[in-house]
Amino acid sequence: MTTTLPTLNEISADFVVARSQAAGEPVWLTERRREAWITFAQMSPPEWRRTDLSKLDPTTIAPSDGAHATAIQWDPALSAQGVVFTTLAAALHTHEALIQRYIDMAVDPLKHKFSALRAALWQDGALLYVPKGVAIEMPLRLIYTLGADGVAIFPRTLVIIEPQASVTLIEEFTSPDLRAGSFAGPITEIFVGDGASVRFISIQHWGAGVYHLAGQRAILQRDANLEWTSINLGSQVQHIEAETTLVGNGSRLNWLGATFASDSQNLVIAPWMRHVGHNCESFMQFKTVVNDTAYSVFDGMIKIEHESAGTSTRLEEHALHLSPKARNDSIPGLMISTNDVLKGGHASTSGDIDEEQLFYMQTRGIPRAEAQRMIVMGFFEPALETIPLEELRAELTAEIAAKI
Repeated sequence: MTTTLPTLNEISADFVVARSQAAGEPVWLTERRREAWITFAQMSPPEWRRTDLSKLDPTTIAPSDGAHATAIQWDPALSAQGVVFTTLAAALHTHEALIQRYIDMAVDPLKHKFSALRAALWQDGALLYVPKGVAIEMPLRLIYTLGADGVAIFPRTLVIIEPQASVTLIEEFTSPDLRAGSFAGPITEIFVGDGASVRFISIQHWGAGVYHLAGQRAILQRDANLEWTSINLGSQVQHIEAETTLVGNGSRLNWLGATFASDSQNLVIAPWMRHVGHNCESFMQFKTVVNDTAYSVFDGMIKIEHESAGTSTRLEEHALHLSPKARNDSIPGLMISTNDVLKGGHASTSGDIDEEQLFYMQTRGIPRAEAQRMIVMGFFEPALETIPLEELRAELTAEIAAKI
């Protein structure tokens, strides 16, 4: 059953408190929600010059209970090893201390107006906890779906991986096409313990009409390894703030991305790699395709803190234009606060598909449209091949082909 709450201009701090109390949430969480709502009400929207929010009026957004679903796909037998994979609502009753310790540790809930909104109104979501030394072979899958027009949902994912554990998690956002004004404000926090290994695959393929304003953060401890894939195909407007902080010495990050903006989409992603520990390694490579009148933005950054030493890092973004009216802004950056860096660099390329490649393929009997499709699919292959589920990979391949 879908229950639509009052619009944001009708909600007060008292309403947020009453809603939390009615859900049986602990006092500390109720207070955090209240503080976040007060901050939201007082702040002006952030100045995101490249994200078009002109048609999104926060005072008309109606948060909803029941307009979304959280599907958790895993083997319940893993619970015998101490693995927890359940909704956050359920976990608050069984693992409250664990949640209180980690939640909001990676993200800043009061950073700007929309982060405060997410912190005040997040509803349900999931907790994944993997104990020390537990290696999970099968990929786990978390699917958030939105099934109603004109409502807002705020799912939250909390991932805690203890030392020497390993897991693959797919986080997916999907819906049919919805009218303009549907809103998703997810939060994802990932904590990777000493020597642990995580493959995290985030897939945003909402239907048309959805505004996707997301916060994603990961923290890596000593000798931790994170393989992150970010695939962004859907929504009308997207603004993702994503950051990985390499805190522990010897931690490693490999971050691949694939973004395809078509029609009139405005897809923005701002991924940061922040180095704090010694002898850490990171690599980021995003691929972007733009078509029709779409506008995409890659605002990537490497930040090397003064206490870091022996860093090796590189950031890249490469873009293909399929239409002269499409636009991609690539803004790679590098901020270094120490003189002890082994390797650091960034690069970007942008252009049309090579006509010589198309001509060569056509001389081999491949129609031009099929040749173009093959080039785009090959362009995205590094990110797509990280998806361990064949049926999901085929689904995304079909979605990409339909946008060409």
